[in-house]
Amino acid sequence: MTSTLSDSKDGRFQGHFAELLKVEGKLALREPAGLVMGIGFPIILLVIFGIIGIAVPGNVAGTGHTVLDIYVPVIMVVGLISLGISSLPVTLVRYREMGWLRRVSTTPTPPSRLLAAQLTLNLLLALATILIVIFGSELVFGATLNVGIPYFVLSIVLSISVMFSLGLVVAALAPSQTIASALSGGLFFLSLFLSGLWIQPSTVGGPLATIMYYSPSGAAAQALLYSVFNAAPPVTAVATMVVYTGFFAFIATRYFRWE
Repeated sequence: MTSTLSDSKDGRFQGHFAELLKVEGKLALREPAGLVMGIGFPIILLVIFGIIGIAVPGNVAGTGHTVLDIYVPVIMVVGLISLGISSLPVTLVRYREMGWLRRVSTTPTPPSRLLAAQLTLNLLLALATILIVIFGSELVFGATLNVGIPYFVLSIVLSISVMFSLGLVVAALAPSQTIASALSGGLFFLSLFLSGLWIQPSTVGGPLATIMYYSPSGAAAQALLYSVFNAAPPVTAVATMVVYTGFFAFIATRYFRWE
């Protein structure tokens, strides 16, 4: 009897969550900012750096890798930044400002399930972006990657965790959608810079390079750079992302408001 009730509850939970996820997916298509930034922007960067790699063949001095090889991890991080910092928090703050989170709390569906649906949707978009960048760079532009699966999975999990948890901090602290957009915009461009999109930390050296390596996006890019060439990510990069994720998760949990 207990088993039957448990199975029934699990079935209802899965059904409600699937419906909620379906609704969130339809809303994402109607307001495709997440799709454009999370998938479209990385594809544009992939094409740009792929063309640069074709126009300027050969390896970058001192690395043994082409321009595209080096930038593939950065492009993946850019996708995670777009989804975790730009799309996710603005959507959640908009829901709170509209009173949707409060209204959901009066239904059998708890608000936490709506949050889980948003995280799941953005996670699926992140995985799609990663697959597009990996296979697109290899099949279309001839990138010479040698992805080490265990290292890559570890790096991706930590990269997603640190970017999404930072986005949840913005969602927790921003009192309005306007402020959330401003905070997300500032963090977006700062994270792009620190990830090495415009300039690689190895080329600047000094304190700036250290700041880039130990930033959330810089540590993510560094870990992925090693893992796409079947090398263990640096312990410093892994530890940096773990510490940031724990700190951001604590802040987000402590200050997140449903209404």
